[in-house]
Amino acid sequence: MLNFSLDTNKREMMRIGEYGRSQAEKGTTQKKRKTMEQDNPDWIDNESMKVIASKVRETTFISYKTVLPLFCHWKDKTPDQIIAERDKQWINSDRKIRYYYEDRMNEFKQFLIQNDYGSRTIKNYLGRVSGLFSNNRLDLNLDNQFWRKADKTTSELVQAQETTKRYPDNDEIRLIIELATNQQTLAILLGYPCGLVPADVVSLTWDRLNIDFEKEKREFIHVENVREKTGALHVFVLNPDLLHYLRAQWIDAGKPVTGWIFKGYKGNSMVPRNLNQFFKELAVKTLGEKRGTELVFKDLRDSYNEAILDCDVNEEIKDTLMGHLRESAKANYSISFGTMIKTYREKIFPKLAINGWRLKQDASKVDNLVSRVDELRNALGQVERENIAYKTRVDNLQEQMGMALKEITALHGRNESLGSAVDKLWEVAYGPRVYEEEDLS
Repeated sequence: MLNFSLDTNKREMMRIGEYGRSQAEKGTTQKKRKTMEQDNPDWIDNESMKVIASKVRETTFISYKTVLPLFCHWKDKTPDQIIAERDKQWINSDRKIRYYYEDRMNEFKQFLIQNDYGSRTIKNYLGRVSGLFSNNRLDLNLDNQFWRKADKTTSELVQAQETTKRYPDNDEIRLIIELATNQQTLAILLGYPCGLVPADVVSLTWDRLNIDFEKEKREFIHVENVREKTGALHVFVLNPDLLHYLRAQWIDAGKPVTGWIFKGYKGNSMVPRNLNQFFKELAVKTLGEKRGTELVFKDLRDSYNEAILDCDVNEEIKDTLMGHLRESAKANYSISFGTMIKTYREKIFPKLAINGWRLKQDASKVDNLVSRVDELRNALGQVERENIAYKTRVDNLQEQMGMALKEITALHGRNESLGSAVDKLWEVAYGPRVYEEEDLS
């Protein structure tokens, strides 16, 4: 047992050491990326980058500006130099030259794996690098197998971290929103009990929600949304916790009918990165450096998914609440929103409620119990009053019976007196009365 404990401690120390090494290497990589930006300050003005900026959304272009410097550092070339090199190679008859950058993509993936990047991060990085070529009309010839495996392979350390990761729970979310502003709390609650990712949160508009807060009395309201990432139908349910902050946000914004719920600069929507940034800062402040740095905004959706799985709902409801593409045999059948809201209200939301909704429900049960007790008390009082009336009647009857017995006793005494008087009169008139004996034979 002692050896096992020592081995466990040794493995834990090795894991911590690997984690420290991983963080150090990531820090070094980020420094090299910034060095590339400093050595080539005009890289963002390269013609290839302008082409990308003209074809993609502003929020998407921000991710290009984050990813491409790392790839450029790895290749030690600017975006324009990479595109110029690709332009010469892709029509070459020599396969090694023609597919040079396809081979480099596999090497770049291994570079990211060795630096302990997560599976989703690896796929996103590869997607942005591929976009550099495709937006400049020099598409890479990458088969579907490459993309299917893009987020399946990670280092052992990352796999261990993803397997043992603990997603935020109610207590942690409650601590985080205590330090958050109303808008930040609203964004967190759209992620935690609704399952929205940052891109879906910032794309919400007032007219899409279509709620009249002046007259609305429902506690649970379903909203049909189309996910930015997959285009799948995502039905999420606005709950009492969230509606409280949503109504406050609506009032602060001047009670708008249309427009972005989360406004950014120059009338545009907020950038998804802002959500990740403030959530990370709040998590570190409330939960400490170690726990806070482990969490990202998307973990809120994972907590939501775990709550759904714990409730053992059917696949159709799960896929719709999560916004997954429905590929089952029942995918073409519509789902009853009433059934979905009932399932969410009774099974899922109680596991995610952070603002006392469950306590309110329990309190309502207590109120109902109190009402029942009051009814029973009133009924018991009525029975007691009836018992008192019955007792009074019984007492009266007993009193009347006592008086009747007294009268009967008095009559009996008077009857005996009259009998004695008759006997005396008989003796005076006729002599002593002789009683004949009864013949018993």
